[in-house]
Amino acid sequence: MLVVIPDAARDFEDNLMRFVHARGGRPYILVAPVVLSCGGARTRTPDRYSYSPSEWDSLQGGDDFAFEDAGLAAVLDDVRRQWRGESKAFLTGWEAGGHTVWAQALRHAERWRGVAPVTPNYQRRGLDAGSFSRAAERGRLPIQPFRCGAPKGETAAMIPQVDAQIELALRDAREHGFRPQPIRIVAK
Repeated sequence: MLVVIPDAARDFEDNLMRFVHARGGRPYILVAPVVLSCGGARTRTPDRYSYSPSEWDSLQGGDDFAFEDAGLAAVLDDVRRQWRGESKAFLTGWEAGGHTVWAQALRHAERWRGVAPVTPNYQRRGLDAGSFSRAAERGRLPIQPFRCGAPKGETAAMIPQVDAQIELALRDAREHGFRPQPIRIVAK
């Protein structure tokens, strides 16, 4: 099972289809949850979601990360039950999806078989001192952050900020008993 989180554009279907195309005939179960925390308030608008107006209203002012903790647990249980998914899933996400990926990895080490944030954002969203996982698995959870190399234009100017955010995530992870790998730069 591979859980895939999109960037701030929140194009959940397009993000999933990229993974479907890349998967080819390999037997991965792809899970594309509709999450609230993959980006800032500017793109957290009801047109990006399939919630009814009353459901959407009920989500305002709440804790997006607590909502997603419960929602992802339920989705993963459904996938295990209905499609014989494995007990633990892999997790990845892009750019602003890094907020979701880091929070899920650092809050729920017991859920994941491996985590690969890609050019991720990290600003400690959804995390405070009491929310970091204390599960024994945290010290064995493979976390490998990736950053796309050779960016151009406006994206290149953002790389120092992205690298600083990744380094902060790695430092926070280590301080809480995780053993993540250093940033790995890959060709785009």
